[in-house]
Amino acid sequence: MLNSVENLAGSDIKVAFGTDAGMFPHGDNWREFPMMVSNGITPARALEAVTTVAVDLLGLDDLGVVAEGKTADIIAMPGAPFTDIQVTGRVDFVMKEGQVHKRPEHAAADSEG
Repeated sequence: MLNSVENLAGSDIKVAFGTDAGMFPHGDNWREFPMMVSNGITPARALEAVTTVAVDLLGLDDLGVVAEGKTADIIAMPGAPFTDIQVTGRVDFVMKEGQVHKRPEHAAADSEG
């Protein structure tokens, strides 16, 4: 299996991000990112697996990019996932359809100060 992962990491095969029905409990899906990176997939390719590659493989051309006329959600995190993929597990907020959504503990901290 490890040889297969190494071969995949060095290939041009399209990799799409999985679902919450697999390796990790719901809510811990982000752990797939560091798992991919620890097995040789670059952070950029791991992030593309959940954005542009996934929508391409699903045939959903209006998703996966931030551009006028497209549908895109924005996920904000404290740091740069291209250099520290672990920050994908520390989401500050999600913007969906123009509305900002925060976890209750983040929203409470913002209102306090």
